[in-house]
Amino acid sequence: MNWQRKWGMLIVILVVAYLLFSGNRGLWNLYKLHAEKQSLTEQNARLQSDIDHYQAEYQSYSKDNAAVEKQAREELNLVKPGEIVYKFGKTDSH
Repeated sequence: MNWQRKWGMLIVILVVAYLLFSGNRGLWNLYKLHAEKQSLTEQNARLQSDIDHYQAEYQSYSKDNAAVEKQAREELNLVKPGEIVYKFGKTDSH
C-alpha cells in the first residue's frame, strides 16, 4: 500500500470511530440512554407500587370510619371530648 492509501484508511477509521463513540447516536450515548431508561423504569415501578398502596389505603379508609379514627388518634394525637389520655415515658433502669 502506498502512503496515500494508508492515510486515507486512517482518516476513514478515525471518522467511523468518531461517529460511533461521540456522535449523537454513538455507542457511548446509547449506553447512557439505556442506563437512564433502566433507572426510570425502576423508579416507575416503585411509584406504581406506592400508588397501589395508597389506593388500597384510601379504599380501606373510605369504607371504615374506625380506621380513620384510629389513624387520627395515632398520628395527630386527637382525643374525644371528655377523654383522658395517659402518656408514659421510658424509664431509665439504673
